[in-house]
Amino acid sequence: MKVEIAGYNLDYSQIKQLKNQQQATPETISAAYARISRSKKSVGDLRKDALQDVAKARSSNENIVFEMGHASVAEHAVFNFDITGISRLLVEDIQRSRLASFTEKSQRYVTLKGDYYLPAEIIGSELEADYKKVIKSQNDLYFKLNKKASEYLKQKGFEGSASELKGKAKEDARYVLALATQTQFGMTINARSLERLLQRLDKNELAEAKQLREALWQQASSIAPSLVRYTKCEECEKRYFDNLTKVESVPLSSQLQFVSMTHAAEDWILAGMIFEINGNDIRSIFEQVQKLSVEEKAGIFKDMLKGLTPWQRMPRAFELADFSFNLLISSSCFGQLKRHRMSTLLRSSYKPENGYIIPPLIREIGGEEYILPVIKEAEELYYKLEQVKSGLGNYILTNGHRLAVLFKANLRELYHFSRLRSDAHAQWEIREVSQQIDCMIKERLPFAGALIMGKDEFINKTR
Repeated sequence: MKVEIAGYNLDYSQIKQLKNQQQATPETISAAYARISRSKKSVGDLRKDALQDVAKARSSNENIVFEMGHASVAEHAVFNFDITGISRLLVEDIQRSRLASFTEKSQRYVTLKGDYYLPAEIIGSELEADYKKVIKSQNDLYFKLNKKASEYLKQKGFEGSASELKGKAKEDARYVLALATQTQFGMTINARSLERLLQRLDKNELAEAKQLREALWQQASSIAPSLVRYTKCEECEKRYFDNLTKVESVPLSSQLQFVSMTHAAEDWILAGMIFEINGNDIRSIFEQVQKLSVEEKAGIFKDMLKGLTPWQRMPRAFELADFSFNLLISSSCFGQLKRHRMSTLLRSSYKPENGYIIPPLIREIGGEEYILPVIKEAEELYYKLEQVKSGLGNYILTNGHRLAVLFKANLRELYHFSRLRSDAHAQWEIREVSQQIDCMIKERLPFAGALIMGKDEFINKTR
């Protein structure tokens, strides 16, 4: 056996110091790896060949990725982007990318300074002054609530460190901040996923999205022009929703509603695990599992979960059990949920009619009387902005405004979700959602779901 590092991330400031910067492109890695399947040469020699002739490597990429259609080759080329001065609203669209990594400045831990994005669509119009006025009201209230919440927690004898106290105050005060609030994040993404991100940004009609798309395209195409080609959203995709039948639906009345789950889910999990051993017809295995008694199934799952650790992944057969939930949550809560990108998340647009959430701590300090006028002011401006361009009004809505989400995930994912989001350290709203999901799963899958819970509860339970 021989294992060698073929490459790794380097800071761009170091790359710029290289004598031959043309060779410092991820295209050579993708071109070399693309040749592995058809060449007698070692992978090390293929990489050397690609480095010696970058032009040939680029031509090879274009032929293999776009002419032959082996798009997965582009996944070997990886980019790191610093993205700053971007609105919280647009971040939600970007971070839909499943095969990418994001680390974002957290409004829970960082005290914000009031920076916000001013949409190009209203610069120079009468709405610009109104927009700035509402944002100022929101920011002023954020600082006021942050201070009042910190003082209140101190007076109550908050059990925790000084930094935890400040964090608690900030995470609830931020509910009044606009989705226009600026943030920053680091993104690691492969060329194939980047191409799809550029297509999605092209579909977004907001000027900020167009600006970001152009910036990402310029940066990536200057480094790896052979791997990112189809960056425009196809017209048919833009029309997906145009002719859908209009349906009257009942507004959501609760934070979480159970929608559906896989029938006989525990039997399918056991059948899947047996299938991995013998590989025979899964349907016949399932039929045999269904003949087992409840006690027999309970005993199998109990033995299976014995010795489970909080960081341990569940068997892949747990992915055969799917759950769907309808959520009505704040933008702050969605900011936590969207990080679980391997799940299926269908989300509605923001709209004032969905209402908004005032955190319990903010209610305790009497913050509601300050929030209501600011919310009313923001919602009035929302409708004016929507008349300029659909989606523009979302910038002025707050982290507390709610949106409807359809959340579908399998049991394996939900175990991971629960360990993180039902834990005592989780943000309070996502913890409420996660703990409700835990209860619903345990009720419906008493054996397979027996140990779905937050990490803190799990550690205490298994001691």
